Amino acid sequence: MVNIITIANVKYMVDVGFGGNGATAPLPLEDSTTGSQRIRPSEMRLIRTKIQQHTDPGQRLWLYQVRETSDKEWQAQYCFTETEFLPRDYEMMNFWTSQSRVSIFTQSILMAKMVMDEKGVLVGALTMFNGEVKKKVGTETVESRSCGSEKERLEVLEEWFGVRLTEKEQKGITGLVTQLKR
Repeated sequence: MVNIITIANVKYMVDVGFGGNGATAPLPLEDSTTGSQRIRPSEMRLIRTKIQQHTDPGQRLWLYQVRETSDKEWQAQYCFTETEFLPRDYEMMNFWTSQSRVSIFTQSILMAKMVMDEKGVLVGALTMFNGEVKKKVGTETVESRSCGSEKERLEVLEEWFGVRLTEKEQKGITGLVTQLKR
């Protein structure tokens, strides 16, 4: 969920929930301005553009893009408008993402945690997708692990992410599509 905030008459995009490729600092709503508040040497930017699905050639959206290094191609992550949403809108969007059988959030286990160095500078990210876990520092994967069971995934959740589930929470995945069945 993108929030648009205004500080000293300047609008910024803020998105704290997108995960490893997300913006790690407010990004000005300025066309083609490159920001480096990501895991270096990667960059992020917003561009004001149309997307292929548009039927109105004059319509424009904000497109959030990232690239690992300045010599790589920009990769589109998502797009958004400046339309204001109301609480009921968020209720419906949250209902769909948490209940739909085609939502990635009901079909997968996803986690991300940013990695800071001893000075508090962002240097990397821990990510989990289902049973696959990676630690990246800069553009390099420095550690990875493949979980073969729920027991292993629970160990990784605690060891890598600092998340400890109660016994009841641990049993909550039983029978779901996201349960590791290896």
